[in-house]
Amino acid sequence: MSAKILIVNDEANVLRILGRALEAEGHRIISAETGEAALRKITSEPFDLLILDVKLPDMSGISFCRQLRARPDTAELPVILLSGRTETADKIKDWQTATDEYVTKPFDIDEMVTRVAALLERTQKLQYGQTGGLGQTLGFVGAKGGVGATTVALNVAAALCAERRSTIVAELRPSFGTCSLELGEAPTDGLASLLELESRNITTRELRRRLVKYRPGLRVLFGPRPDEGYTEVTPDHALAVVSGLADMSEYTLLDLPGDMSPGTRAAIERCDYVVVVAEHRECCWDTAKAVLERIDSWGVGKTRRGIVMVSRAASSRPPRAGDISLELGVNVIGFFPPAEDACNEAYASGVPIVLSQPGSTPAIALTEIAHKIEERVSTPVGV
Repeated sequence: MSAKILIVNDEANVLRILGRALEAEGHRIISAETGEAALRKITSEPFDLLILDVKLPDMSGISFCRQLRARPDTAELPVILLSGRTETADKIKDWQTATDEYVTKPFDIDEMVTRVAALLERTQKLQYGQTGGLGQTLGFVGAKGGVGATTVALNVAAALCAERRSTIVAELRPSFGTCSLELGEAPTDGLASLLELESRNITTRELRRRLVKYRPGLRVLFGPRPDEGYTEVTPDHALAVVSGLADMSEYTLLDLPGDMSPGTRAAIERCDYVVVVAEHRECCWDTAKAVLERIDSWGVGKTRRGIVMVSRAASSRPPRAGDISLELGVNVIGFFPPAEDACNEAYASGVPIVLSQPGSTPAIALTEIAHKIEERVSTPVGV
């Protein structure tokens, strides 16, 4: 698709080379050398995408982005930030929350052209709520409280996002969840306010304004805040939320309670794939089996659910997927190894393990889990 793109940079060489490459792709290029000049242009005419340097002559790129996000007419304008190679983790987190992409300099011009095309396509889908009817919904249910279902769901979402998949995580819980704590975000107006509406009034617009953009391609619908108390998720509300989100993203990941309430059942029945998260101890298998049997009783076929085993402590006996599959009658998607230090570090930084500690054993395990789930939902039933 062709687009009108504003490049904000005071380096003539960057403006020339990048502008020519994007014009060759059919885009219309406008340039500005300062933040103030760019703001005047944005005020007077609409743009489809913005590319700006992290250091402008009159302000920082982040300061510029925050001004954009504070204005209703530019809050959703996609932004690619050009940055230096060596930056602190705090700065990188700021970029992730204020922009849609950030690219380190010097950049490869072909990669930039590809990123621009991908971001424009993703933005168009999100703007019009279009996924071609192919948005996949994944449910994550803990076999018991505190097993780590939220951590697994967030990291699977982050891994899918890293593969350029537009992704939404939704805490479909009647009471306070932990997504905001794990992502270092203050919980905002989210699920609780949606549940105050009649289900037929939960539109794409209502959903979009409650989604928090955590990083490029990854948005979150937070569950109720602690001060909002318990709010029942009815089947009608669950279906309205899940169906609406599925039309807005390639993947919607539901962080579901283990209460097996009518609302949870409605959400699970709407899922393309359900992941039960259980502790890897034989004494916990009965609980996992009970959850799986309940899901089966709702008509969720065996090809539509799997299990992730979480190990709390190092064991002399390695996990055996075959034993678990035979005992529980379910495909083992993967194992999340003991990772107390990695989880604590991710919690402190507000960045999921697969993003904050790539290459670590737990990050590799979680990424493999994401890939296996993606394979399951892309394989036709019966294959």
